Amino acid sequence: MALGSLSSLGFGSGVLTQDTLDKLKQAEEKARVDPYTKKIEENTTKQKDLTEIKTKLLTFQTAVSSLADATAFAKRKVSASVTTNPPASLTADSGVSLQSMKINVTQLAQKDVYQSKGLANDGGYVDSNLEGDASFTLMQNGKQYTITYNKNTTYRDLADKINEATGGEIVAKIVNTGEKDAPYRLTLTSKETGEDSAISFFDGYKDDKGRYVVDQNASKLFSNLGWELDKPLSDTAGRDGENYVLTLDPETFKGYGIKDDKDNPLHIQKAQNAEFTLDGIKMIRQSNTVTDLGVGLTLTLNKTGEIDFDVQQDNEAVTKAMQELVDAYNDLVTNLNAATDYNAETGTKGTLQGVTEVNSIRSSIISALFDSQSVSGTVEDENGNKVSTTVMLSMQDFGLTLNDAGTLSFDSSKFESKVKENPDFAESFFSGITQYQDISHTGDLIKKGSLDKYLTKEDAETRDGEENQGIKFESGKFSIVYNGQTYDLSKTTDGTNFVLTGNTEEEMLKNLASHINSLNIDGLKVKVEEYDKNNEKGFKLNFSGDGGSDFAIKGDKEFLKMFGLSETTIAAKPIEGKGIFSQLKATLQGMTGTNGSLTKYDESLTNDTKSLNESKKSAQDMIDARYDTMANQWLQYESILNKLNQQLTTVTNMINAANNSNN
Repeated sequence: MALGSLSSLGFGSGVLTQDTLDKLKQAEEKARVDPYTKKIEENTTKQKDLTEIKTKLLTFQTAVSSLADATAFAKRKVSASVTTNPPASLTADSGVSLQSMKINVTQLAQKDVYQSKGLANDGGYVDSNLEGDASFTLMQNGKQYTITYNKNTTYRDLADKINEATGGEIVAKIVNTGEKDAPYRLTLTSKETGEDSAISFFDGYKDDKGRYVVDQNASKLFSNLGWELDKPLSDTAGRDGENYVLTLDPETFKGYGIKDDKDNPLHIQKAQNAEFTLDGIKMIRQSNTVTDLGVGLTLTLNKTGEIDFDVQQDNEAVTKAMQELVDAYNDLVTNLNAATDYNAETGTKGTLQGVTEVNSIRSSIISALFDSQSVSGTVEDENGNKVSTTVMLSMQDFGLTLNDAGTLSFDSSKFESKVKENPDFAESFFSGITQYQDISHTGDLIKKGSLDKYLTKEDAETRDGEENQGIKFESGKFSIVYNGQTYDLSKTTDGTNFVLTGNTEEEMLKNLASHINSLNIDGLKVKVEEYDKNNEKGFKLNFSGDGGSDFAIKGDKEFLKMFGLSETTIAAKPIEGKGIFSQLKATLQGMTGTNGSLTKYDESLTNDTKSLNESKKSAQDMIDARYDTMANQWLQYESILNKLNQQLTTVTNMINAANNSNN
């Protein structure tokens, strides 16, 4: 029966009551169940405090990582000699080489801009008397755009047709200038700046025979717009039936400009390139935004004039990263103190006091952080010559100290001064320089004589009765993948089909190496190595390249085999830096990683709590079962006592009755 059902007990004995049973059960729960509850609560509190510490540790780890992987050191800032309304501005992405440059802007790039003469009505028809269609052509940057119109075409329609035909490369608009009587003008503007964007005209179209046919209606339209084409006298039009055809080479024809009036110009801005000098070297660009001076550099030309730029390391970013690291550590220490300290006077202690995995955090970090490092690099001697040297550095040299309270202090001015003294030393000390293993791949042996039948010497064998013409490279049979790009060896740099020839095997293989090297695969080189070992003679192809990029050889199995090669892929392998923060990063990973000490301790608490809950439940179930059984037994005892009590009462009554009768 359920506990608490013995409220009726006690009639016979007055002892076996529900209250007595409850008190017995509570006493046993306190002795056997409460210790589990207390231990579970302690584990829960430990995990809560451990989670807070791990969160603080993660913030600290993030600050360490920004210094360990040199992210902060890669940031750049640009110092300019002119800051107010400068002739040019320069931006530098992270990782750009530190450098200085002098810019002298002599000419800005411009768009090409034309306007028509004044028009009385923007919605008027361009030629209401036109029969059929008429066409004219606009030319720009090697492209030709033919615009066709009819008698229903208005000037606004014409602008729309130009925009549609040129895909926006030439922007046509109808503008209201406010001039009296003829306030509207049709304008043409090149989308881009530079001489290549210059607009030229032809009053006609190109027919299906590739000839330029003059359209008299188009000539009339240009005249109505005020655009008199500047046609050289040599460009005559011959009659072909009803058409006039230009008697010139259509392959070299680039259209015409207009004859302009200086007092009332219609060619209001001529397309021109930007011109400037970089450290005295003349430069010409199509745009005022120059992005090809170096990877990560963007130069914007604003006006003519001179300006000096100095691309520097952004030490402010490094200083900020250091301060964030110090703040994160001190915040972490506050939590560690609360969780691990012991007060001898009061006897109180932190929830994680005595836990080795937690108590060792501070000592491990400080040991790694203030470890001295040997750093190699170059310095300038008193004569200005760069010499190699090795120095010993510690974080104290960079303004970091540990005070008596166990927290960190940071002197930013000392730090910035030390970094500026030698940025390369600082970066190497902090993070090390992450590099990649160089690519090196050597093919199998190409035995002497294996390519004889492909040689082009006079006494070489022939195939199929024809004179030998070398080895033809077909598309897809031999490709190299490097730096994210695929290079198919079937084509030369000028686009012609590649055929490998040579009078000797060595000459043929060297020609193959030269062909690969001519493709200018950035950082990758191929050479032929002679082989003479173990009674085997021949050659091997060796591929070498800078690290940081995956390398692969792709192609036809049998074709590659002729050159001792097979399909191969080599992944870039980083060589991690060994700077102070790289080591500290590894130390922290040993705490918070998958197999880290704190991770394992957290898992042990979880497993322990799970086990405690199971034991607690088992103990509670056993007590519940025991006292349910006891309640049933007590109920039976009470029933027996009640019966005995009733029998006693009956006997007593009988005795009393007998006594009364005797009297």
